[in-house]
Amino acid sequence: MMKFITVLLTAALVFSSGWLNAQETGKAKGKEGVKTAEGKGGIRDFLASFWSKVVRVGKKGQSTVPTAVAGLRGAEQEKGKELMPYWKGKEKSKDSAAMAKVESLINKKDFAGAIEELKSFGQTYPDSPLKPVAVLSLAYAYAQAGKTDEARATFESFLKDYPEHELAADAKAGIELLKKENK
Repeated sequence: MMKFITVLLTAALVFSSGWLNAQETGKAKGKEGVKTAEGKGGIRDFLASFWSKVVRVGKKGQSTVPTAVAGLRGAEQEKGKELMPYWKGKEKSKDSAAMAKVESLINKKDFAGAIEELKSFGQTYPDSPLKPVAVLSLAYAYAQAGKTDEARATFESFLKDYPEHELAADAKAGIELLKKENK
């Protein structure tokens, strides 16, 4: 049980540090994401800037389902007995937890793992407010994994489903850059 608690705490630290690094990268890049895509920076600079924007938008669009607080029963029990975790309040938002796992995989540069998680997100959580962020995350993961055709198709699907989204211009820039890279 102590291993479980250690894993949970480690995951929380990894997630928060990865999120902070993405936020700092976004701040350092400023609001030049689309401009960078057109300049000499190329696809890698665009993707770094794009990912920080996706994370920012994802934080704004968190699920409206309240999250719960964990507690431990048995903290004062006899030595050798396992501690029993429990949830206080409502059940934790599962779509937010899935996206947190995806963000952690991407921050670890496990793009194949992130792609597998994201492929099923829309089917598992069809009404999630995080669905546009999941689609953009999938396009990003494909691009980072070198699957440019899949990345471009995912960006195009995003634009078809969410033409008025605040990151639509970035998706269009991503498509153009990926077309140039394939030449």
